[in-house]
Amino acid sequence: MSEETPVNVPNYLWQSIVVTILCCLPLGIPAIIFAAKVNGLVAQGNIAEAQEASRKAKMFCWISLGLGIVGGIIQIVLQLGVIGAAAAAEGMNY
Repeated sequence: MSEETPVNVPNYLWQSIVVTILCCLPLGIPAIIFAAKVNGLVAQGNIAEAQEASRKAKMFCWISLGLGIVGGIIQIVLQLGVIGAAAAAEGMNY
């Protein structure tokens, strides 16, 4: 008799939820969808499809995180520019 060894395919569900909320909603949603498929596919025995869904969930997580970081940096730069322009304009009034 051969015992089936359980296959551990990461689903990245909590990471998908975090990047959806904090980073990039449009790319976080596909990450959640792919992450939600992983456990069901493993339970059905579709390991290759589960690994592919896991890979896609991970990819969307990283892209969402990257866009969130870039967007945050752009927002900070723009806010600092506005603050600097307001300070310069205030200084000219005296």
